Amino acid sequence: MKQQPTVSVCMITYGHEKFIAEAINSVLMQECDFDVELIIANDCSPDQTDQVIQNSIANHPKASWIRYFKHDKNLGMMSNFIFALQQCKGDYIALCEGDDYWTDSSKLQKQVDFLKANLDYVIHSAAAQILNKNKFANEYIGLDTLSKSFTVENFHKKNHLVTCTVMFRNCVKNFPNDFYDITFGDWYLYVLLLKETNLKAYRSTEIFSIYRMHSNGFMNSLSLINKYELHIKQIVYIKKILQYKGFSSDVAKVLNWYSSEKFRIELENKSYFSSIKTFLYNLYLIKFNIAFRPYLGTIKKLIFVK
Repeated sequence: MKQQPTVSVCMITYGHEKFIAEAINSVLMQECDFDVELIIANDCSPDQTDQVIQNSIANHPKASWIRYFKHDKNLGMMSNFIFALQQCKGDYIALCEGDDYWTDSSKLQKQVDFLKANLDYVIHSAAAQILNKNKFANEYIGLDTLSKSFTVENFHKKNHLVTCTVMFRNCVKNFPNDFYDITFGDWYLYVLLLKETNLKAYRSTEIFSIYRMHSNGFMNSLSLINKYELHIKQIVYIKKILQYKGFSSDVAKVLNWYSSEKFRIELENKSYFSSIKTFLYNLYLIKFNIAFRPYLGTIKKLIFVK
C-alpha cells in the first residue's frame, strides 16, 4: 500500500507542450527523505501537452510520483487550480505551473525542514530567475539581500511571493466562491492561508526556480487596462475576505494609481463613458481618500494637447 505523501506538488497546465517536460523533470529530480506526489491537472490543452505528459509517465524512473488528471473540457484556470489543490493529499503543498521549473534538487527538503522547525510560518518561498523568451538575463523576482517575513496585512495591496517557489501547509480545505471569480489565484490563496492560520509567510534569499515569460503566458495576453482592472478587483475581493470595513491609506494609494492610469488610457482612447465609470467606481471604493490630481492632470493634458 502506497504511503501517504509528505508533499504534494500542484502543477496546473494548459498549452504547455514546449515546457511541461522540463517542469515535470524538475519535480522528479528532487532529493528528499519523504514521499512526494506530483498532481498534474491538464485543462484540456489544445496542443500536444497530454502526449508529453504521457511520455513522462511511461518512461521516467520516478513516474510513480505522478497522479495525472486530464479534463475532457476546459474548466478555466481558476477552477482547474482549485481542482488540483483539492487532489493534494500531502501535509504540505508546493506549487509549480507547467511553464516554470525548479533548479534546486533540494528545494522540497529545505522547505519541509523549515516548516517543521518554524511552526509560526504557514508558507515558505524564495526567489526565481526570469527566463524571457528563452533568454536568461540577470533578472530575478523575489530576490532580496535579506530574508523577509510577511503577515496577512502585507498582502492586501500586493503579492510578495513567487508562485513557482512556494510551499505551504495543507490546511485550507474549503475555498470561498469568490476564489472561482478572481484571476490571481496564488495571491488569493496566500491570503486565505494567512487568515485561516494567523501565521506568517517567509521569503528566503535562495533561488529555487525559473520563472518563464513567453508570448503564450496569461499575463502577456492582457492589455494594460485589463491588468489594472483585475488588480482593483483583486484588492476589493481581499478586503471582503479579510472583512475590513475600509481601505488603509496605503491600499487607497494603490487603488488610486490603478484607477487613474486606467482612466488615462480610456480617455486617450476616447472611451469617455468607461473613463467616467472608472472614476466613479474609485470614488465609491475609497471615497474621501481619492486623489483628484492625476485625473485632473490627464484631462488638462488632453484638452491642451495639439
